[in-house]
Order: sequence, then structure tokens, then C-alpha cells
Amino acid sequence: MNTDVRIRQALLELMSEKRLEEITIIAIADKSMINRTTVYRYYVDKYAILQTIEDNVLQELDEVSNSSAQGKMILNILNLINDKRFMISVLLGENGNQRFHEHFITFLTAKGLNNIERSTRFNGLDTRQKELLAEYISSALLGLIKYWLRHSEMSVEELDKFFENLFRNGLNSFMEH
Repeated sequence: MNTDVRIRQALLELMSEKRLEEITIIAIADKSMINRTTVYRYYVDKYAILQTIEDNVLQELDEVSNSSAQGKMILNILNLINDKRFMISVLLGENGNQRFHEHFITFLTAKGLNNIERSTRFNGLDTRQKELLAEYISSALLGLIKYWLRHSEMSVEELDKFFENLFRNGLNSFMEH
């Protein structure tokens, strides 16, 4: 594992235990077993380390969603989240950064709106209604992801199927008639 990765991993491990405000560069250096001077050579402060982690995750999510075939975007996003489960759990967890949470929901909303715009199923909606729908779906997906990150016994495929059923058929599909 290279120096940069060790520094980022150390910050995430520390953030899994405490808030960013409570973490020092010395603690990051100790956890990564890297000299504090070396940490400063890579990053100006702990916020820069966190920003790099967040930017990398969002970039990877964007790349995976842009390269996804029609109908496979959510599944591919969930697979990436599963591959980075610890990292994303920390970033979206109680010690995570609210800015990442907001960027994540903005990312999901933009992708959702793009799909809604491309679909003929929503031609009857005006622009504001499409934006509301994208926001609603993104918030629901984020809630499902956060739940899933805490309950790893559910597979990627199960969550994708659940979300797809919820999105396509609504809440009524889960109720007895």
C-alpha cells in the first residue's frame, strides 16, 4: 500500500471511531505509521485528506454511472458502494462530513433527473415535477443505501431488486391486497 493510500486509510479508520474535529495529523501519522512531516508533504491538513477521499469516491461513482448500460446504473453504483463499503459507511456515517452527504445526494439526483428526462414514461410531467421526482427517488435510494451499509447481509442484487420494485411499482407492491 503506498504512502498516500495509507494516509487516507488511517483517516477513515480514525473517523470510524471519532469526529474529524477530534482527529489530529499526529494521530493520522501514528495510525498510518508514516512520519508527520511526510503526511504534510502529501496534504496541507486533515480536511485536504478528507476532500481527496470524497472527490475520488464521487469521481468513481460518476465514471461507473456514465459507463453503465441502460437499466444497470443503480446496480453498478451499488456494486461500487459495496466494493468501498467501509469507506462510504464512514463518509455517510455519524462521523462523516455533511458536505459529502450533500454531494452524494446531488450526484444521485442529477443521475436520476437525467434518466427521467431520457425516459418517455415521464413525458406528462413538467420540469419542476421531474426535479421533485428525481429528488424523491434520490433521497429514497440514499436511505436504502445507508440502511444496507449497516445491514450487510443483504446482497447487492437484493437491494437493486427491492429498489427497482419500489421505483417501478410503488409502495402498493409491498402491501397485501
